[in-house]
Amino acid sequence: MPNALIDRLRARGFVPPDYDGGGLVNVAATVLDVLGVRDETDPPPLRALEPSLREGVRQVVVVLADGLGLGQLRALRATGDMPFVTSILERAERHERAQFIEATTIFPSTTAAAITTLNTARTPQEHGNLAYFIWLEEFRQVTQMLRWGPGVNRRGSYFDDQRIDPREYVKVPSVHARLRQRGGRSWVIEPELFRNEAMTRMHAAEAGFAGYYLPSSMSVRLRDLLEQRPWGDAPAYVYAYWAGIDAVAHVSGPQSADHATEAALFDKALQRAVGSRPPGDTLIILTADHGHAFTDPNRLIDLVGDAQLRSLLRNPIAGEPRLAFLHTDQAERVKQHLEGRYPETFFFLDREEAIAAELFGRGEPDIAKQRIGEVLAMLGGDRAASIVKVDGQTFRHRGSHGGMSPEEMRIPVLAWRA
Repeated sequence: MPNALIDRLRARGFVPPDYDGGGLVNVAATVLDVLGVRDETDPPPLRALEPSLREGVRQVVVVLADGLGLGQLRALRATGDMPFVTSILERAERHERAQFIEATTIFPSTTAAAITTLNTARTPQEHGNLAYFIWLEEFRQVTQMLRWGPGVNRRGSYFDDQRIDPREYVKVPSVHARLRQRGGRSWVIEPELFRNEAMTRMHAAEAGFAGYYLPSSMSVRLRDLLEQRPWGDAPAYVYAYWAGIDAVAHVSGPQSADHATEAALFDKALQRAVGSRPPGDTLIILTADHGHAFTDPNRLIDLVGDAQLRSLLRNPIAGEPRLAFLHTDQAERVKQHLEGRYPETFFFLDREEAIAAELFGRGEPDIAKQRIGEVLAMLGGDRAASIVKVDGQTFRHRGSHGGMSPEEMRIPVLAWRA
């Protein structure tokens, strides 16, 4: 809808999220829709998906390549590093039971929010897992949301305390629970160490879990499930996750040789899992939770060490290296300080304005208001900020996300029948 903030963002080259049929949340809604579970409370399915790809589908597979943004995929195709995915893209160009859709991720463009969206078919404002680091009033700490544990430590979860039930903190039901209630089945294929992680326990407890110890085994788990079909004649959903592209993009950068090599390994694994399957009653969707912007570690902005900024805040900084959440009773002073110290570096969003523009999605904003902070300081270009020190260390990444640049926000959706 028309909105002054949206206009300002686009004028600066930023890409707002699409929750109305062209975004990641609509991928989750499409899974529900194709399997006959979607209802009036859900967002719309992908508006561009061709009806012929849905007809006669009995199972849906979503393969999430963490961090594989649209621009990265195009570059990897051009260099020949992903031949199998390229073959599906060519099928899509010929309209041979395949389709390529340009989409956006959620905002902030980060894994904690995106995976929760895929597991719930709800926007970040609804499910509350808004960023990698969030100040949680429930625990009075900056929390690392994937494991729900103290952000300043690498390990540990609040849910290690057996007296705390992670289900008490779930804001919305999962797609897995809804499928099971309607007679369907679902599986998640993830690293074995995720089996008991907070995110799995909170948002995928009703799914079967197929764990793997080495990334190459993801393809084995997926191939076995599709061949054995343990769900019988029931509608089924399989979610398969690959972490390596994101990890190497952070460390080496999204244009690096390391990144290309990891993408090639993923391409080969995907080919081994589904490459020999002719078009049939399975809909496969390859997508990503976000992309990466190149960030220069030598130009990292040290917000953690900014004592004057800290004096203006109620709580420690949270959010993302490209989007700082600043909880403050002195919003104008915070913005003046950052603009004075780092001229023309940050794009500032006021919490109420961002919520009104539906940047975080739809639904009641109470949880989002508690967790976002009154001022959001977003970075573009090749800049990132140090917002939390973990075990006393500062992340100095060459690839970052969480902001709203095209590199971070635009994701591929490649659908085909198998």
